[in-house]
Amino acid sequence: MSSHVSEAAVEIFHYADPWCWWSWGLEPVIQRLKAVYGDQIRVSYRMGGITDDVSEWRREYDVVKDEELRSWITDSTSITGMPADPDYYLRTKVKSTWNACIAVKAAQLQGEEVGERFYRKLMETIQLESKNGSEEEVYLKVARDVGLDLHRMERDIASGRARESFVNDKKAMEASFLTLTYVDRKTGEKKDVANVFAAGDHEKAVDELTRGGLVKNTPVDILEYMESHKGFAVSPKEIAEVFVITGDEARDRLRELAGSGLLQRRDFRFGAECWSFTKGSGKGKLTVEQVKAAHVAGPTQVATEANLAGIITRAVKGLYTQVANDPHKTYHFPLGREALLYVGYPEKELGRLPETALESFAGVGYPHSSGVIRPGDTVLDVGSGSGTDALFASLLTGPKGKVLGVDITDAMIEKARANIVKMGAKNVKIMKGDATEIPVEDESVDVVTSNGVLNLVPDKRKAFQEIYRILKPGGRIQISDIVVQTDVQKVCGLIPQLWADCIGGAAVEEDYLKTIEDAGFKETRIVGRLDYFGASTSESTKRVTKTFGAETVVISAVKPE
Repeated sequence: MSSHVSEAAVEIFHYADPWCWWSWGLEPVIQRLKAVYGDQIRVSYRMGGITDDVSEWRREYDVVKDEELRSWITDSTSITGMPADPDYYLRTKVKSTWNACIAVKAAQLQGEEVGERFYRKLMETIQLESKNGSEEEVYLKVARDVGLDLHRMERDIASGRARESFVNDKKAMEASFLTLTYVDRKTGEKKDVANVFAAGDHEKAVDELTRGGLVKNTPVDILEYMESHKGFAVSPKEIAEVFVITGDEARDRLRELAGSGLLQRRDFRFGAECWSFTKGSGKGKLTVEQVKAAHVAGPTQVATEANLAGIITRAVKGLYTQVANDPHKTYHFPLGREALLYVGYPEKELGRLPETALESFAGVGYPHSSGVIRPGDTVLDVGSGSGTDALFASLLTGPKGKVLGVDITDAMIEKARANIVKMGAKNVKIMKGDATEIPVEDESVDVVTSNGVLNLVPDKRKAFQEIYRILKPGGRIQISDIVVQTDVQKVCGLIPQLWADCIGGAAVEEDYLKTIEDAGFKETRIVGRLDYFGASTSESTKRVTKTFGAETVVISAVKPE
């Protein structure tokens, strides 16, 4: 889990046991919820402990005969859709599930994130590989694989500290292994979803609990998901649940990616197949076929031309609301001061701007390298975000100049206005507005600047016509934006989340320049280029952007006198 758990709006309690096939069956649901809600939710894995005596447990549930236990497991996993060896209890000859639960609690004492990784890996080891995860040798190997401190783990188990934590979990257990309990952390309101192994009802519970108040992300990139789950065995059921596709489609996509060397197929003795991310595959670029296999445009993601603008706007607002409110989490693109220095902003001038403006900077280049802003100019920043470029422009115009900013995201507008006050920039004003309907009079602006925003606009032709309208004769533009060499939409379809990530809406460079010229601009030239996504923390993003030849260009042009 992320370090931002204190900000989670909803806590999800899961009473589990790494030996429990129902717990394993809920894993795809939990992973879907994490992909959709991110740090807005927190999953608390509490160990319920199936039994301290497997023989007694089998008598209690009338599965003393091996065939009866095998049938129970087979029938159950057919309900959850998650693969598990029907003989894993028999092959391991496990006597108690509690030792594995205690090991999980010991892992959690070293941190929530590593505790989750250990729990997940231990489930795989038990239910897929049929190894006895209650034996010290087995769970210590898993601990080593996920990076736990083995000596500390052994101490916490030997001292009884981990066992005490497990006992407390069992005492607090209020729901079955087949149930997820959702709690609104502000109001304390609860909802249980039981016996459901598809994510739809669980998402509905979160949305009802929060009155639809959480930002929802749309997972679209299977390779990125697999990369973030390095070291795990991922089944088609998990991919199907996370990306809202059928199991057959998930299997076909995974096989295509495995056949290209990006994923490794893992076959288990009972006939199941899973996939793992291939470490160090060295693939710096994908083929078009691989991109198609990796990127999912399901029924809730695909936008038609008719409703594209509204859907894209919601995706963009959702993402950049997060950037405004939580600038320190990891995104697909560079962010903040580090990004500013990477794209070329001079450090000395940045020192004159509020840190709260810099922290949410999500531009893709350094448009001011064009040098078109002069003292006394009236400047408009299209997509002003947290105010970084508008405030930077005010340094160039001087006190006799005027800087306006327009943005569509309320959280960014609020943050930019606060930053104007912090800096004392009396000649800067931020307005709410769209690039295709700029709330500014005709021929009233000397310079229009924009940084990584116009690629987010579906109707670029109309946006540049608006920019042309508001510029004075002789007015200039300085635009930093993402362009591509291969049309992303023709390969991936219309996926709003890819637009929000500055990839899906990027125009082919030749078409982008023609759009500017068709609006009436002259003297169009490319001032600079930058491998913007080279600074991304996501290897998947780097691969995809290399495939399409995505890069930043800084463009200047002039409206004729």
